[in-house]
Amino acid sequence: MASRIMMLGHVLHREALKPRIVNVRVIEQVFDVRLNMFFPEPRDFKVLEGEDKVKSGDIVRFEKLEERMSVDVGHKIVEVVFPLGFTVDPVTGRRCRGKKFIDEKARVEEAKRIATIKAKDNYVL
Repeated sequence: MASRIMMLGHVLHREALKPRIVNVRVIEQVFDVRLNMFFPEPRDFKVLEGEDKVKSGDIVRFEKLEERMSVDVGHKIVEVVFPLGFTVDPVTGRRCRGKKFIDEKARVEEAKRIATIKAKDNYVL
């Protein structure tokens, strides 16, 4: 297996006793010689949180530390690539939810419409 300098992963959760340490899952493609196919294999890392605050569900880029911090921790988060709930298609640059693009103009118009509605007119008190 080749040495990896930089990796992309999904933040699972924060350590309970060490709040600056987060668990990050990386999905590696492992080649099976008998079947001549690649299979996804999850691998978890304990990573030191950098200047950026991360939440569970964020997609982050992390790098190997020059010197290991402890036996478990050997990597540091460099940047948050995709924050939770703000996924952007890298080709078009548009926000998306699952496989569908989000229409930003419709969202703004709906927010304006909701802001002008008076709640007391809709309900009998």
